[in-house]
Amino acid sequence: MSKVNKLIITIIIGVSSAVMAAETPYVFQRSVCEKSGVCCNDSVITVPDSVTSIPDYAFADCSNLKRIILPAGLKSIGDYAFLGCESLESISLPSSLTSLGEGAFRECSSLKSLVIPNGITVIPRYLCAWDSGLESVSLPSGIKDIGSHAFAYCSGLDTINIPDSVEHIGSNVFSRCFNLKEIMLPSSVKELESYAFSDCKSLRRAVLPANNNLLGEYLFIGCDNLEEIVCESPEPAPFDCGTPFFDPSESSRYRECRLTLLPSAIPLFRTAPVWELFFH
Repeated sequence: MSKVNKLIITIIIGVSSAVMAAETPYVFQRSVCEKSGVCCNDSVITVPDSVTSIPDYAFADCSNLKRIILPAGLKSIGDYAFLGCESLESISLPSSLTSLGEGAFRECSSLKSLVIPNGITVIPRYLCAWDSGLESVSLPSGIKDIGSHAFAYCSGLDTINIPDSVEHIGSNVFSRCFNLKEIMLPSSVKELESYAFSDCKSLRRAVLPANNNLLGEYLFIGCDNLEEIVCESPEPAPFDCGTPFFDPSESSRYRECRLTLLPSAIPLFRTAPVWELFFH
């Protein structure tokens, strides 16, 4: 992705005693930011208590930023606010937070873990995409929606919980999470979109929602080591466009991967489209 050439910020934040404020959004050229010492060359920043919203792209491409301390009253973080902060190692999101913008922590390759506070109900698209160092994510119980590509290309991710409040999981949400070994989806999930777990090379076990809602296309394409798919739905779910779990070139996966079902549901699954492939 190309580097952001402009920094949009409503409040300019200094590290020492210098704190400047703007009442209306102002566009700073990168050179101005560097001369002002706003954030481009700072490794630690403390955001003033008066700030309640971090604007879009506010700290984008601040490559030296390692740690940022957010105020207790912060309500929102804008789109791509920390895009490309490749040195950012830790960030503690306050409990007051109610909104996260698209791609807010995208390409923060040094970020190891992220705890989403209870006030967040929607995980936006591309939230942590390409965060190669991310190992664990904690989602609160009130999450309803996990947007597409939210954790895609997080190659180090090995731990994430999916709360039983989640109703929608977007496309490619965990694509190329090479270290993810198990995923458990609650029965609350009403929509599981296509390619959700594509190329998860270490994925061994996947528990699907225990319902018969429509499943997306090629959910496990490229999951070469998947050993078990668990589905406790009493009825087989249909597939979007009739597309199977794996690519046609991966037909052997239906023999190598075990399908675990409720005993009473086996006769129905045995003759259902796509599911029947596990019985041949």
